[in-house]
Amino acid sequence: MKNNILVIGAGYAGILTAKKLAKKFKKNNDVTITIIDKNPFHTMLTELHEVAANRVDEDSIKISLKKVFAGRKVNVVMDTVKSIDFNKQNVIGDNNQYSYDYIVIAAGSKPTFFGVPGAEEFTHKLWSYDDAVKLKHHIHNAFRMAATETNIEKKKRLLSFYVVGAGFTGVEMAGELAEYVPLLCEKYEIDREYVEIVNVDVLQRAVPILPEKLSAKVEKRLQKMGVKLMLNTGVCGVGADFIEVKKDNACVRYTAGTVIWTAGIEGSDITNEAAKSLESVNRGRIKTDSYLRSLDNDHVYVVGDNMFYIPEGEERPVPQMVENCEHSAATCANNIYCAITGKGEMEVYKPSFHGVMVCVGGRYGVARVGLPNHMFNLPSFFAMFAKHFINIIYFIQVLGWNKIFSYVRHEFFTIRNCRSFVGGHFSNRTPSFLLVALRVWLGAVWLFEGIMKITEGWLSSPKLTGFFGGADSWYNSILKVANDTGSS
Repeated sequence: MKNNILVIGAGYAGILTAKKLAKKFKKNNDVTITIIDKNPFHTMLTELHEVAANRVDEDSIKISLKKVFAGRKVNVVMDTVKSIDFNKQNVIGDNNQYSYDYIVIAAGSKPTFFGVPGAEEFTHKLWSYDDAVKLKHHIHNAFRMAATETNIEKKKRLLSFYVVGAGFTGVEMAGELAEYVPLLCEKYEIDREYVEIVNVDVLQRAVPILPEKLSAKVEKRLQKMGVKLMLNTGVCGVGADFIEVKKDNACVRYTAGTVIWTAGIEGSDITNEAAKSLESVNRGRIKTDSYLRSLDNDHVYVVGDNMFYIPEGEERPVPQMVENCEHSAATCANNIYCAITGKGEMEVYKPSFHGVMVCVGGRYGVARVGLPNHMFNLPSFFAMFAKHFINIIYFIQVLGWNKIFSYVRHEFFTIRNCRSFVGGHFSNRTPSFLLVALRVWLGAVWLFEGIMKITEGWLSSPKLTGFFGGADSWYNSILKVANDTGSS
């Protein structure tokens, strides 16, 4: 009997679920697996701030879906899903319709604006590849225009940046921007005092999922980098050139040339649409049972950011973070395999999270890692090391060693201005054209040696004994000179 499995979304959870399903059904020709996404690539959402602040190349956070699933029985379809008919088991996209026997909703999230006037229209988001690229060019253009602006007030407006949200994304974006600003100031000959970076949030402290001690370190680092913190401060509204914040029951307007919104997420459009038919909670999170099936339909599985599930013995639902995507993908793939084949046992989802980490720029980070009952804090160097190590582990799961080589090259070997936790020690710090003379000289020596070997008759008979004898004599002559120098 044929079974069609449809995975909606190629984010962290979707791509891992499809890969694990392909592995389990590798020898089963009666099962087809299809993954649908509006993009032909997978995006490393946790690295968007690095592209926005021009630390790494744009392509470093993209992974081609064709390469990910090359050689695997997964059909990759580029389409935008508009609706799902759960009764007819049919998915409607812009380009086609797709029937399924089992469906995995892994469509990810999008920014939410909490009803703040002007927030959606006048802010820059940081939740997709396009968002990061647009923000990167916008920041660059802001400095370019400010460089030729003679009106001081207009110059300051162009150079005022407000990051709304002091969670993971907001803190990392503010830190990355603060690290990038001195380089732009030097390039465009702008006084650093004209640039203002403000991190705004209604939260009492930055990244509250961290212990208070680590939150304090994050705040101290941001302030040291020139970021002004406005905590316990809500946002009343956003306009084309201003932001209004609320504190002590009063709204105050500040000039703002750029407002970056990282204040929260909700389910993607298709997830919110699906949530109208399935039991769900606020922001489009669909309720699941312990096997990650929708409470309303056991042919519908939900993973990653889209799921709402409180594990047994816990008080809070599983967090919307990458590790949850990885764990839920494995459980989902196993349970669908059991449902279709009748083999094995369904697994109850019991995630075990190993901590969190936050980077403040490319050279500093904090982390709390370990086992659920034994967590410990890592100092900055090891926190950054752990971050890169975890990324490498993820790349092994997704694309293998080729992507790892690319990642290491972007993060260490071609990094500029020492924007790495190892400084510039692994990066080429001089223009390669300075080595042209050396290369020409070496090439000339090799050519000369080749010609001499031909004239000496190497093509007709080998002369290795004489060659190595000559090399040995040369080595001994060096030793003799060294010994004579030492004795004198």
